[in-house]
Amino acid sequence: MYASTLEKKISKFVRRFGIKRAYCKDDFMYFEDGTVFFSITRIPRYHPDYVEFINNKYEINIVPWFFIFSLLHEVGHHITIPQLTEEQKIYEYTMRMMDLDQKTYLNLPAEGLANKWAIDYISNHQQECWDFQRKCSKIMQHIYKKKSFHY
Repeated sequence: MYASTLEKKISKFVRRFGIKRAYCKDDFMYFEDGTVFFSITRIPRYHPDYVEFINNKYEINIVPWFFIFSLLHEVGHHITIPQLTEEQKIYEYTMRMMDLDQKTYLNLPAEGLANKWAIDYISNHQQECWDFQRKCSKIMQHIYKKKSFHY
């Protein structure tokens, strides 16, 4: 019940960006074929190296914004992919087929564009992002209490 409520809330939020829907699926977030897949069981790539990279590169404390940042990062892929040249798209595809270390992955052009887009959106819409993250967090707390991670 709460998971579907969260999916509906996030789907409504991401539609404004031309994304079909959001779907609660795996233990990481990604964007594919017009859908944002998101996780509540484990925030993606949430470890000190990733947080430090984002904090240092964008001069922001991303920890309190991490869920909305992660979600907006995936939206950012949808928004910014057209900015990549054909050569960059081929490079991205080739690199993603390899087992990349985190530093290389985080410095891929598409990752940088999506990060920047998410940071810019949060910076320009702080109250909206904070309110949305707070509402999502309340729903997630119910899911955690009920241990209802099956979708």
